[in-house]
Amino acid sequence: MPYSPKHKEQTRQRILQAAAKLFCSKGFDRVTLNQIMKQANMTHGAFYAHFSGKSSLYEAALKFATAKGFWARAAKQTEDKETHLKALITRYLSWSDPNPDSPSPLEFLVTDAAHQDETVRQTYQECFDSLVDRLANILEKRGVKHAKCLAEETVVSLVGTVSIARSVTQPLRQDFIKRAQGRILTRLNQGLACRTMVGDVT
Repeated sequence: MPYSPKHKEQTRQRILQAAAKLFCSKGFDRVTLNQIMKQANMTHGAFYAHFSGKSSLYEAALKFATAKGFWARAAKQTEDKETHLKALITRYLSWSDPNPDSPSPLEFLVTDAAHQDETVRQTYQECFDSLVDRLANILEKRGVKHAKCLAEETVVSLVGTVSIARSVTQPLRQDFIKRAQGRILTRLNQGLACRTMVGDVT
């Protein structure tokens, strides 16, 4: 008896969630299909019923993670429930204890940006652009001028901070992240100051 469409979709979602968690924590090259299927608690044979290969899974998994991530949920908040930018920045920099149900793309994937596989590079770029666009949308709603430029600058700073922090030993790592967070929030405050005076980053 063939599986129902609902069962097939549930299976695909399990694979995507497992792949997103592993890809977002280790990057493309350090993850195998066997590891992903083991994480999903499924047999290796089930993989090819849903994906043609590792690159196609990477593309689907990062888009899945981007759609499910904290910033995506924040971007959907209504006007009368204004997003707290400080919480967004803090969440992104809290990479040492990520939420396994909501992995954040780009947290650990700096090396994937220059990957030889075109699908991997293109997927990374799309995720980067998506984060920039979502932050720009939040800033635009708060009346920030040149929101896209400030959003891009902020995401670049966040990715760079996380990348460098990985090579910094404790307890220097937390101090490094705290200083970087202060600089990023200060820059956002400066951007907010260019609009009509409506308070501070909270």
